[in-house]
Amino acid sequence: MHCALGVVLLALVPVFASATQVKLVNYVSYTYVDSTANLATDGVQNLDAENATGPLRLELWAFAGTYDGAMTGTRLAVSPMAALAAGEQTGRIDSGPVPYAQPANGAWYYAMLLTEFDATASSNDGYATRNWINFPNPVYVGVAPLPHRISAIEFYHPGLDHYFMAASTQEIADLDAGVHPGWIRTGYQFVVWDAATVNAGPVCRYYIPPGYGDSHFFSASPYECSVVTTMFPLLVKESDAAFYIALPDPVTGACAIDEQPVFRLWNGRPDSNHRYTTSIALKVTMIGQGYVAGAYGPDQVAMCAPKDLMRPTVAYR
Repeated sequence: MHCALGVVLLALVPVFASATQVKLVNYVSYTYVDSTANLATDGVQNLDAENATGPLRLELWAFAGTYDGAMTGTRLAVSPMAALAAGEQTGRIDSGPVPYAQPANGAWYYAMLLTEFDATASSNDGYATRNWINFPNPVYVGVAPLPHRISAIEFYHPGLDHYFMAASTQEIADLDAGVHPGWIRTGYQFVVWDAATVNAGPVCRYYIPPGYGDSHFFSASPYECSVVTTMFPLLVKESDAAFYIALPDPVTGACAIDEQPVFRLWNGRPDSNHRYTTSIALKVTMIGQGYVAGAYGPDQVAMCAPKDLMRPTVAYR
């Protein structure tokens, strides 16, 4: 069974209206299961105060890139709508089950189109595009998703004097919302990958239970990941791939030209905790506070992060 859903808010994605003054309102979304889809929007509005529209349709399309109003693509699903009177706005629209045709294998960008019957239109059954909303994330059909750069965000717990790195969107949201009380952002982050690349491999994550740290240990080393529970039987593996990142040269600790070093610093206390940073100045500061650096080469480099998008900003302490 193949299924998926997509939802997007109009205010977050560029939308270009035509002169017909009919538009989608706020959210659009879609779901599909096998050969059936459901198309939805918060509403459709006719901004023309004098003229009614022609018959309308909600249409889900797949394009090779972000739709710009002139691209050719593949129509996936259609939901017919009645014409709107001058100035009329509908409430929420849910198409119910409509036929869905999956696009060919590849990476696609979906868009919800609002179309109107136009006798001058020579394609798409005579329906012309009046308004659209793009879904921002690509949809992968029959191919593996391409890796994306994401942020590994650092949090600090003043009560524990512990640090934690989170790359999961849900985990970051939970920490920000106080689902796990006491954690605040430090302002430091670095770039990681959400899937394996030619150079980047998985980073395992282990939980250090209360009494030994009540914290987490990350490693990009396949060897370390394999021997952690042998050396420290009380540790609990939480993930084989919390995120993906490259390893430095095992002798020199050097990273590739387009990467930057990530240092791993250990607090050396009974309540074991590690801090991970790309900041050399912060590394020096933490060592001055009694932390111990340990990894590859003379500079003790633990990982190699992509050298773009995000850099350290300010520290909590």
